[in-house]
Amino acid sequence: MYLGIDVGGTTIKFAIINEEYKIVHYENCLTPNNIDVRIVDEMYKISKQLKEKYDFNYIGISSSGVVDTNKAEIVDSGINILNYIGTNFQKELGDKLGVKVYADNDVNCALLGEQWLGSAKGLDEVFCIALGTGIGGAYYLNSLPAGSNFSVGEVGRGKYDRATNTNYEQRASTLALDRKIKKEINEKLSVKEFFELCKNKDEKCLTILDEWLTHLVDGLVDIMLILDPKYIVIGGAVSHQGEYLLDLIRNKVKELHPIKINKTKFLTASLGNDAALYGAISVFINK
Repeated sequence: MYLGIDVGGTTIKFAIINEEYKIVHYENCLTPNNIDVRIVDEMYKISKQLKEKYDFNYIGISSSGVVDTNKAEIVDSGINILNYIGTNFQKELGDKLGVKVYADNDVNCALLGEQWLGSAKGLDEVFCIALGTGIGGAYYLNSLPAGSNFSVGEVGRGKYDRATNTNYEQRASTLALDRKIKKEINEKLSVKEFFELCKNKDEKCLTILDEWLTHLVDGLVDIMLILDPKYIVIGGAVSHQGEYLLDLIRNKVKELHPIKINKTKFLTASLGNDAALYGAISVFINK
């Protein structure tokens, strides 16, 4: 058996996955502030309890931030989680439980999961972009390259604009869209409700949607020009908009991409919140 753990800024998810790759136990907890209670201590406490019930020998960890996959250690965490740099999951979790640990960035893990069991199953030359509180990216080319600083795909903090003092994720994340909706339309309107209004041709909503799409696809075009991927997988909760969102992205790509013969195919992630859990354990499995 395998234990998959997904560490986010709000919650930590735990999943016991059996030899048939089915989740047989699932639970979550709130992510500690990493000041009064350390994240890795809470992970150890719950993992130890699970180890008493399930005979797992491997732990796959998906986490926000930049992860040294050789050491299973956080080397950069941005602003989402405090006091996180230097956290070594093998030493503070694996060694204590007597199991092997693999840890990687959450979007890398999500792409590994989608490439193994999801919408990108068996596909190569795939870039995954996850839209949420921020923007994360990952690239699969025969395997998942880490880069010299373990930061391949860290696109969210790129495309800094001096005029607005914002980067890519501050303009094009789902959170950025949500803030714009609440500021310019209604503070109680959700992103999901906003998309329903767009589908019903609400002019003000469509104007905001087009502005957001322009920011989003502007970054995607840069990625496409550098990597020229065969596939781009859109992840995050907004991907539930499915073909409606994909059609909008395809049309905007045609508008903004300077190479008009581009044939990159767009897909939405299919494993949802389980993608990163599956991807985190996939490295232990001979696929």
